[in-house]
Amino acid sequence: MNIKCTQNIYKSANGVSNVTYYILVPEEVEIRGIIQLAHGMCEYFSRYTAFAKYLCGLGFIVCGNDHIGHGASVARPSELGFFSTRDGWKYLVEDVEQLTERMQRRYPDLPYFLLGHSMGSLIARLCLTDYGNRLAGCILIGTAGPNAAAASAVRLADSIARSRGMTYRSGLLSSLTFRGYNRRIKQPHTVFDWLSRDEDVVSLYQSDEKCNFIFTATGFRDLYTLLIKANAVQTFRRTPHDLPLLFLAGDKDPVGRYGEGVRRVVNLYRGAGVKNIEVIFYKDARHEVLNELGRLDAFADISRWLESQLTACAEPTHETAQPTAT
Repeated sequence: MNIKCTQNIYKSANGVSNVTYYILVPEEVEIRGIIQLAHGMCEYFSRYTAFAKYLCGLGFIVCGNDHIGHGASVARPSELGFFSTRDGWKYLVEDVEQLTERMQRRYPDLPYFLLGHSMGSLIARLCLTDYGNRLAGCILIGTAGPNAAAASAVRLADSIARSRGMTYRSGLLSSLTFRGYNRRIKQPHTVFDWLSRDEDVVSLYQSDEKCNFIFTATGFRDLYTLLIKANAVQTFRRTPHDLPLLFLAGDKDPVGRYGEGVRRVVNLYRGAGVKNIEVIFYKDARHEVLNELGRLDAFADISRWLESQLTACAEPTHETAQPTAT
């Protein structure tokens, strides 16, 4: 199968940065829908290439952006982990929404799905409050629930940013965020073992300068603000009640508190009236279920869920989609 891959840029909502985005279109097949990926902290869209190609093989157009402060959306290494001097969390959300708007203008009749991993899942959850009624469903992977220490972390990060500089990289903030993530792993080989049991994945991540960096103080402030906003009561209440949600997580993922945090999020959505929710935990899997030893199980579960949502949409059969003028 041939896949047409394009890369382009648009101006970030912060008014300064250029956001790099990607579109993968399978050729000579029936296009059945669009899936937009929102990647996690300290990574970038191209880490999802194998998964994106799998989705293309199912007949989906796949798109996604490198968040500001990440991947190809940085002009120089000093910009890694920095979004803006203020309200960076908001620009992360608005940049993802910008891509949704672009894609839906170009392909107005295709079912549209949003997928967010980790920090990207927090961004996606905030997108749902304004854009959820434009989606056929949302997949949330490796998400995080309410954290009582988040507000204190925001204040600490803000204090460090004000005293040491907006782009200062704080070992203290990094340690407070990640220090316990390997705690339940016997004899970890690296500080990143909590990501996956696949040693090749961890090794590549550790050696990648666009992954193994430390967020700036303002970046950590934005990360914890995202966590607070995504778990706010109004966020759950403003999510469309009929929007299908799929949660995937490893039961050994410290980000989701080994399942407890994910279940908390699911219960909050259900308590707010969201009815169509499916939750899958993968035994012994860690944070990146799409990069885990059993990743093909996750791929298959996503495929099955997408099929069920397309059936529910009852959309007419699409011939190969032709983009409209923008």
